[in-house]
Amino acid sequence: MKDEPKGEKKDSKKIKKKSKKRSKSKKSKKAVEDTLAKKAVSSQMPETDIISPKDS
Repeated sequence: MKDEPKGEKKDSKKIKKKSKKRSKSKKSKKAVEDTLAKKAVSSQMPETDIISPKDS
């Protein structure tokens, strides 16, 4: 009786942690990619240089 709820709790915790980790890594990966792209863009050349060719 004592082992049953423990196993159930462990299982639901594992599933919750897995899905939470999955969405978190997906979100942070996008944020990191965005920050890296912005950082590389601003360090490579001025913003006006990038906006002009992209706009025309």
